[in-house]
Amino acid sequence: MITAQDVCRFLEKQPDFFVDHPELLEMLHVPHRTDGQAVSLVERQVKVLRANQAETRQRLAELIRNARDNEALVGHVHRLALRLIAAGSAATVGGPPDLEHLAPLVEASMREDFSVSPARLLAPAAVPESLRSTLLASGSPHCGRLREEDLRALFGEAAEGIASVALVPLGAGAVKGLLVLGSTDTVHFHPGMATDFLARIAELIATALGAQTAAPAAPT
Repeated sequence: MITAQDVCRFLEKQPDFFVDHPELLEMLHVPHRTDGQAVSLVERQVKVLRANQAETRQRLAELIRNARDNEALVGHVHRLALRLIAAGSAATVGGPPDLEHLAPLVEASMREDFSVSPARLLAPAAVPESLRSTLLASGSPHCGRLREEDLRALFGEAAEGIASVALVPLGAGAVKGLLVLGSTDTVHFHPGMATDFLARIAELIATALGAQTAAPAAPT
């Protein structure tokens, strides 16, 4: 069994030990002096080093989490794109599907791939004019809370319990339609969140609708 005296003798013979193994300084506990004298510079440096390394680890862990979340989102968007491509391929045979036919596909993707429910893909006529001329006028996604009457207009019976929403217009003023996503969590969709992926989803759906509308009729 190694004793404290053994450690002391070892360190006396190896004065450069902590130079060769600086990582061990983090693990040492050096108590503050209680005799009124100033804390040594080395002790202060060790304390700062520990604080900096703890902050660095925390930032690195956050970056890793964000990278994993983004990787998962890319996968979900890719699967949605595959669904839309498959729908477009079928359209060349059976005639171009409209937004009504795409709605179940997109809504299923939101539930199954993105774990978002409720989700609805609405035609332009189903979007309240008050929203089309205000929150949706720019064509950019909008996240946050809505009035009860707007929630009921967008989600119908599913509006009960929705605390935050994402409005994803297909074009300025939701000219091609509107994807609405709801959550019972008040901060799940909040005004400060990034909307890059939502904008990409809107672009995919709008492009699919445009391509399908222009698809040639099936040969007779």
